[in-house]
Amino acid sequence: MSIHSSFSSLPEGGVALPVPGADRPWPVFASVKPDSWPEGMQAIADLIVASHFPMFIAWGPELRLFYNDAYAESLGDKHPNAMGQPFPLVRPELWPQVQPYVMAALGGQPVHFENALMHPVRNGRVERRYVSASVTPVCHDGNVIGVYFVLSDTTSRVLAEQRHAFHLELSEALRPLVDAVDIMAAASSLAGEFLGVGRVGYGEIDVAARSISVDRDWTDGSMASLGGQSRPLESFGPAIVAQLRKGRPLCLDDIALDERSAPYAQGYASIGARSMVIVPLIEEGQLAAVFYLHEQRPRHWTDQEVALAEDVARHTREVVRRARVEESLRDEKRVLEMLNRTGQALASTLDLETLLQAITDAGTGLAGARFGGFFYSAQDEQGDSLRLYTLSGASREEFERLGSPGSTAVFRPTFDGEGPVRSSDITRDPRFAALGPGSGMPTGHLAVRSYLAVPVVSRSGMVLGGLLFGHPEPGVFTERTERIIAGVAAQAAIAMDNARLYEVAQKSALERDALLQSERAARVQAERLSHTKDEFLAMLAHELRNPLAPISSSASLLSMQFKDEPRICQTTTIISRQVRHMSRLIDDLLDVSRVTRGLVKLKLAVVDFRDIVSGALDQARPLITEKGHQVEVALPAGPVHVRGDQTRLVQSVANILNNAAKYTQKAGCIALRLEAHDGRMLLTVSDNGSGMPPELVPNVFDLFTQGARTLARSQGGLGLGLTLVKRLVELHEGEVGAHSQGIGQGSSFTLALPCVDAAPDTPGAGAGPQEDVEGAALARPLRLVLVDDNADAADSLSTLLNVQGYHTAVEYDARSGLRRARSERPDVMLVDIGLPDIDGYQLAQQLRAMPETSGTVLVAITGYGQAKDRERAIAAGFAHHLVKPVDMTALVRVLESVGAAAARAQTPAGAA
Repeated sequence: MSIHSSFSSLPEGGVALPVPGADRPWPVFASVKPDSWPEGMQAIADLIVASHFPMFIAWGPELRLFYNDAYAESLGDKHPNAMGQPFPLVRPELWPQVQPYVMAALGGQPVHFENALMHPVRNGRVERRYVSASVTPVCHDGNVIGVYFVLSDTTSRVLAEQRHAFHLELSEALRPLVDAVDIMAAASSLAGEFLGVGRVGYGEIDVAARSISVDRDWTDGSMASLGGQSRPLESFGPAIVAQLRKGRPLCLDDIALDERSAPYAQGYASIGARSMVIVPLIEEGQLAAVFYLHEQRPRHWTDQEVALAEDVARHTREVVRRARVEESLRDEKRVLEMLNRTGQALASTLDLETLLQAITDAGTGLAGARFGGFFYSAQDEQGDSLRLYTLSGASREEFERLGSPGSTAVFRPTFDGEGPVRSSDITRDPRFAALGPGSGMPTGHLAVRSYLAVPVVSRSGMVLGGLLFGHPEPGVFTERTERIIAGVAAQAAIAMDNARLYEVAQKSALERDALLQSERAARVQAERLSHTKDEFLAMLAHELRNPLAPISSSASLLSMQFKDEPRICQTTTIISRQVRHMSRLIDDLLDVSRVTRGLVKLKLAVVDFRDIVSGALDQARPLITEKGHQVEVALPAGPVHVRGDQTRLVQSVANILNNAAKYTQKAGCIALRLEAHDGRMLLTVSDNGSGMPPELVPNVFDLFTQGARTLARSQGGLGLGLTLVKRLVELHEGEVGAHSQGIGQGSSFTLALPCVDAAPDTPGAGAGPQEDVEGAALARPLRLVLVDDNADAADSLSTLLNVQGYHTAVEYDARSGLRRARSERPDVMLVDIGLPDIDGYQLAQQLRAMPETSGTVLVAITGYGQAKDRERAIAAGFAHHLVKPVDMTALVRVLESVGAAAARAQTPAGAA
């Protein structure tokens, strides 16, 4: 019901407003109808009603309420009757907390409070809310007649902050703890104090016994501890147990009223609980434990409190699990150390008594027994059998009056070699009871409840004796203990032969260590060889690119100077084509090395795969044209968007096209078909070339794999291209495939990638600023300085640039380049990285520091072409990084950009 619609249902009347110190009659306003109020009061009422924030006025001597819909939500079932009623009567639970602020505002002083914890009653339930409010005086005719509240419920924010702080405190408190019981106790204490509950703890589930046990818990003093108690699961009610087994938290605001727990309310009352939250902890699909919060009176549990309980339960359980693993590891370490010491003792002597005493001591410690004994058979000098024993944890006098173990149901299985005997409580064991009346522990007998006996059997099958252990507490020995003692028994059985076995063990240990050291050395050697290989590949690329640079430049120079000589043009075309082929081989070799080591970083963007196909065709066109192939391309009419690195995708498709062109006879046919459906695209590249034998198809994408070729190696290549395709496509979460009907039947390669929606970026976004190379022209030739210790490369490139109209100078070492740059102040310096005196990076840094060359554009011309080389060059001060042999188109584009920038800089300001 809205505030406006509630007016008609409220009683009307007037409230006299006294003005302190005045003798005139107090003004009278309608209690709840603001349309009859004075204009100022009506404005405030309109503001309150229109606001989406909780607001109200409490005015007059009785502080009668006028509020909006937002505040009505917090009143619950008190609305609409609260309209016009005195605030202290509507909110008696809040009045003591709010009264100081109201009195201050009635005194003319605006006040506010932040994140105050309040407990309002709504719909009959007490809630915990954090509230911030501004309390302002309401004036009429110069007098304060009431207060104006603007409220903000900050519960979610405060609880989030408190929850975050609590988690930090919990993590800090649990970090140094190693004992599982201490961890659960600390977590219970922190959770109980933080949530303000009566009792918090963990209950462990015994699946076999269908019971829940509490080791210890935390209480605030208002409830009794459940520590040390165990109860059947059924006592909580089947519906509740079923919910917990499903891993769903249980929240009971009032156990007596909840239909799931009401029939079992008496059982809950026996532990003093009236409301609770239980968080189940599931391990291996079964209910393993619960984390519980108990209150002795009904309580409305908020979602935040339940969520925090879940967080604490799971966080603590994980810490407990880790602590138990660490404890298990420590115990395992202790066991291994004791076994090691036992083995050392066995290896250090051949004296049987000493050996068996060491076994008894070790077994008693490993089993966690209070006392232990090793009863074994021996022969005296006359050959008569004797039953001897060694003891640990008890004196021989205590055993002397007990006599030797007899052939009873308890001891016979051990000395007959039938297997271990383990009892959680031997006093309640049927085998013990079978000894008959009066067979209880004799007077003076060591107190034994937990019992473990393991036979000691030689490798020949003869029973040598038995290891017997006892403890006064029940349930001490576990299955794991039995296995450990069985191992100790096996050591005892071979004690006499231990010297030989120890020697073998030591030899095995040395061999194992030697193998480990050999493996480590091999790993180090492999890593060193891998690093050496990478360095070799980088140096090989550099050394191969260096001679290619002058060859390429010389070929370009010849083609320019003798463009009318067909034979020379044909020769230079062949040279240029082979240089490009050589460059591609070098790039593939380096790319494969980087891809296989996971060093390739993709520059992902949303691209149209039709553009990828077009770019790949442009790259492969020289080889396709050379061999006279016919290319058929079928592309969709609309875009096919994928998310990928355009350069790497173009490289992948180009490698497939080059492979098809290479292995297809001249004047062959290559077909490309691009399709997109069901959120994926598929590119198929097929040819009518030489095809592949069936045994090659599954391995065609493997490194260095190629089809059979003649000794002439007419097809060329290193078998790297398709490997690169596979690795790069897989980095894009795609797949590649190959198919061929056989030799001479052609081949078909497929490339599949997931499609994405069109990129929301503005067309052209991400592209760098383009230099206006046509808008201005430099009146003089650009001054260039080339610095390269490879004289052929430097001279040929200098000659080629001179022919194109640039003014060039050449130096063959860095220091000469510095002097030349200082004197001539060139526009551009083309610098090799691998210089003899100082490298190109250092030269670039020095050039950048010189005022004479502060405006010089530095271009790295180098054989080092990996990504890290490019990044290092840019960091050293180079503006551009070009790999040998230099792409003259790219170099000319750089030089034209520099020339245009220089021309603009010389143009007078304001010139047209």
